Amino acid sequence: MTRKIKETLRQDHGSRLKKCLFRLVPLLETLQNYTRFDFISDMIAGTTVGLTMLPQSIAYAALAGLTPQCGLNSAFVGVFVYLFFGTTREVFIGPSSLMAILTYEYTKDLTNDHVILLTFICGCVELAMSLLRLGFLVELISVPVSSGFTAATSIIIVVSQLKGLLGISYKASNFLDNFVQIAQRLPQAHYGDVLVGVTGCVSLLFLRKLKDFSSVNKKSKIVSKIFWFLSTGRNALIVLIFSSIAHYYKTTTNKVPFTLSKGANGGLPRLELPPFETHMNNRTIPLKEMVQDLGAGVFIIPIVSVLANISIAKAFANGGMVRATQEMFTLGICNIANSLFQAMPSCGAFTRSAVASASGIRTSVANLYSGAVVMLGLHFLSPYFQYIPRSTLSAVLICACIFLIETDLVPLLWKENKMNLFTFLITIALSLCFGVEIGLLIGVVCDACYLLYLWARPDMVLEFQDTVTNPYILVRPNMGFFFPAVNYVYSTVNKIAITKGQSRFPFVFDCVNFKRADYTAVKGLVLLSKDFQRRGQELYFINVSNSIVSFCATLKSPLKCFRDRTEMELTICGAKMDPINKTEVTVINEVANEKDNSDKDEFETLMLSKL
Repeated sequence: MTRKIKETLRQDHGSRLKKCLFRLVPLLETLQNYTRFDFISDMIAGTTVGLTMLPQSIAYAALAGLTPQCGLNSAFVGVFVYLFFGTTREVFIGPSSLMAILTYEYTKDLTNDHVILLTFICGCVELAMSLLRLGFLVELISVPVSSGFTAATSIIIVVSQLKGLLGISYKASNFLDNFVQIAQRLPQAHYGDVLVGVTGCVSLLFLRKLKDFSSVNKKSKIVSKIFWFLSTGRNALIVLIFSSIAHYYKTTTNKVPFTLSKGANGGLPRLELPPFETHMNNRTIPLKEMVQDLGAGVFIIPIVSVLANISIAKAFANGGMVRATQEMFTLGICNIANSLFQAMPSCGAFTRSAVASASGIRTSVANLYSGAVVMLGLHFLSPYFQYIPRSTLSAVLICACIFLIETDLVPLLWKENKMNLFTFLITIALSLCFGVEIGLLIGVVCDACYLLYLWARPDMVLEFQDTVTNPYILVRPNMGFFFPAVNYVYSTVNKIAITKGQSRFPFVFDCVNFKRADYTAVKGLVLLSKDFQRRGQELYFINVSNSIVSFCATLKSPLKCFRDRTEMELTICGAKMDPINKTEVTVINEVANEKDNSDKDEFETLMLSKL
């Protein structure tokens, strides 16, 4: 018997251990049922995403003011880590436009060592957030705020890339300064760069539309598949074409009629610890000063990257559950690993996820093939990165970012909720004028203030009810009842009872939406009841939750609570009801059903038309 118990305990322990291991490393569960069809689908999707990531990584590194290798390093490290710990198959960790612009914002006058340290700190913050289970904080950022933040970031990127498109050089401190600098230097625009950039933009937009081609006959389906592949790999295709033109000019005439990008060191990066001190302006800068130089970026960037990653996971979860804590843990490990390979901060990107989904991805194993493609590019193509035209990279970034601006959201919010539209627009405006971190912060504050206003000023349904003998007034607040709403509800109910109820009609307070209440709210109900007593006017509470009933019983307050409307109407009409006890609290029946029973009754008219 003892042996059987031990074996059972051992099996239970092994089962729990296996479950924990599978939750920590989802790849193990994926491999259990991995099929040949999964292998083929993942290889196609991973290779396609890898080809997309190569030019994207170079462009995003340029946007952050870094070398191409810095972007490519983050492209292959992140996907290998996410392969083991990631929970959403469509997510591919790597450089993104959002991370690039934020990295540039906080490190534009600093060294590469600052960027690598920032990557390490971002990973540590994200890891700490996951260990503290702070995934719920992401829910505090609403869609209008996140969309406004993304739109502002996209606008900043587009404007900042106009200098590459025009072939001019300058340093701008902010978004508005960019406009001034472009206007001043517009006569200096280089026609070769303008031609390459505009041609690149037009070609990218045209190729983007090719994926919409479809036909029913078999021959056209083959053409459709070719068009889809050209559309999906358009970034790599355009970069390859213009790089080949640049290489031709360089080898034949030794003179290229447009500006080229920076070169990159060949081979894979070496593994080393992130720098905890650096040298700048002929002096050594210690760790503390480096962190101070990075400022709010050590908090803003990890929070934004978590928000972006979880948003992508939700978008492709198809209604399934997203493990926010595991996603934060994985992102933290990715960025810590990135810092060991001299890479920039990274997260998921909607463009990569969309390509993966359209390519028929089956599991997260596709990350393996994507990382392999990037590694091959780093090893064999590094000497050729110097031939990529700068205006081509600008065209890639501009054409990627303009579609992140959700213009269709404006008429929708205008029609449905103007306060949300205000939050959306104020987030964009402040992000453009004062920086994206200020815009994000004020957007969240606006949302919080709006929520507080809704709680402090709940809508109240006011109705007049006829019973067999006695009419009564019913009021039903549409939200929960907490301290911000106490004064408003207290004064409004008293005013209605006096002016509309003529201080004589019984008053019924429907608590169907009050699942719980705090001390201030319950005290407000007690004071309200005493006011009615002084006027000699009846006040009844229906659909009261157990928590409020017990709270009132503890306070020994003279509230008359009923389980539902039917029970209350029987009492008003003179039916004798036996109280549970003889305390001052008259609890006719404890709440057994939280459902709003008022839907069963037919309300004749509103109070204003009845009195």
